[in-house]
Amino acid sequence: MAYFIVRNFLKLFFKIIMGFKVYGVENVPKKGGFILAGNHVSHLDPPALASASPRVLHFMARHTLFNNWVLGWIIGSCNSFPVRRGEADLGAIKEAVRRLKNGKVLLIFPEGTRSQSGEIQAAQPGIGYLSLMAGVPILPAYVKGTDEAMPKGAQSIKRVRISVYFGSMIEPQKLGLPADRRQASQQLADHIVEEIKR
Repeated sequence: MAYFIVRNFLKLFFKIIMGFKVYGVENVPKKGGFILAGNHVSHLDPPALASASPRVLHFMARHTLFNNWVLGWIIGSCNSFPVRRGEADLGAIKEAVRRLKNGKVLLIFPEGTRSQSGEIQAAQPGIGYLSLMAGVPILPAYVKGTDEAMPKGAQSIKRVRISVYFGSMIEPQKLGLPADRRQASQQLADHIVEEIKR
């Protein structure tokens, strides 16, 4: 319930204030688990993608965000679960795989963190690893305008048009990835980033 209340409020805000536009929504599957992969330049990216997606999203959130019980309750009620960045958080990985195998949609940023420059950075292998572990495809998405509306370090939001573009689904089994899991994860992650750029 909290997810829909928050999403509908944000969707209204984006449409009225930011001239929100969504393209390629027909590419979003109506059912089944998959990873939604987007570029990441602003704190506005997750709410923009959640507002654009007709499917309910689930999120991996930095564990420190749960230290504040109010914020922790809010983001937890909106399908977020904690992950310790910079280390192999097996609990978070297991939870991510569980949700994906149960048909949920998990939002992941392949770069791992927000870009300082606004340009899409090199991919981390984690997104490829999760896709291969859970056996799910990846839908690339590009968010435009959030880097101007609220760049990294900004304390307020500028009134800038924000758009979300959904690309075509990536099916890992069709890419001829190597048998080695580590190499396959990185190659898949690199491919995802190239599709986001495209």
